[in-house]
Amino acid sequence: MITIFTRNFGTSGVPRSIFSKFNKYVVSNSSKEFEVVKLIKPVGLIDPPSKSTKYKEGNSLKDMLDPEKTEKRSEELGLEFNRSGMYDMYTFRKTNGKLFEAPQSYWKDNKALYFPHVIGRSLVGRINQNIEDSLKGKISIVKIFTNPVAEKMTDSFTKNEELDVDYANKDFEKLKDWNSQIVEINLIDSKAKEIIFKLFGMSKLRKLVPSFLHKNYFLSLRTQIPFTVREQLMINNMYTGYVMIVDPNLKIRWIACGNATEEDFKTLWKSVRGIKRENETS
Repeated sequence: MITIFTRNFGTSGVPRSIFSKFNKYVVSNSSKEFEVVKLIKPVGLIDPPSKSTKYKEGNSLKDMLDPEKTEKRSEELGLEFNRSGMYDMYTFRKTNGKLFEAPQSYWKDNKALYFPHVIGRSLVGRINQNIEDSLKGKISIVKIFTNPVAEKMTDSFTKNEELDVDYANKDFEKLKDWNSQIVEINLIDSKAKEIIFKLFGMSKLRKLVPSFLHKNYFLSLRTQIPFTVREQLMINNMYTGYVMIVDPNLKIRWIACGNATEEDFKTLWKSVRGIKRENETS
């Protein structure tokens, strides 16, 4: 298919250059074996989220005439082309959803990057809202998932049977002492599924999710976060679940994925308490 595109655009001009670069990055990325890495540098976005935020995907006609921007976009497209659903499933099975190792501690405020602008409908609302508005002013344990298996993985970060704690149920009140909350974002992967879910799945979901979590359980369309933004956030594989600590200023201070290890669980809640103390002394 790539060859057909190239022929149709002819032998001269910008389009042939774009597809040549695209081919190069497709070949380059396809030969790379997936490796699990330990996160050290902060993940997130440079700019804070707001209701006016719009994420760009692709190049404008003007950008296509800029060699540097064209090179960058070709690299992005090559990576995206290779990150198909089969690739995601392969890496999920290979790693059991542990696509990266969580950092040993939370990132400092002056180094941390921002959570994205995301809209969604909560289990108590009838219209979409800006999710960042629910995060401001509190330490949020944000659970992000696209399917029931991934959702169960994120639950392992709030419930630990060995320690006899369940912050999403019987120990929920303890979160108030740490000025923290649990926020769940169910990313639906297509507009059609979103419509069907909102028409027929909301009532069932309200019965499954404890009532005190309804206002912070959101249904959101996954495609509103472009591929390149999801890459920056480390949340691109739709088969696994992700958990972030987002501080009151909307910065991502820690992130993990897959099932929580004992160390993950302890680090998350130690970080929540550490960020609370940080806010009290600032």
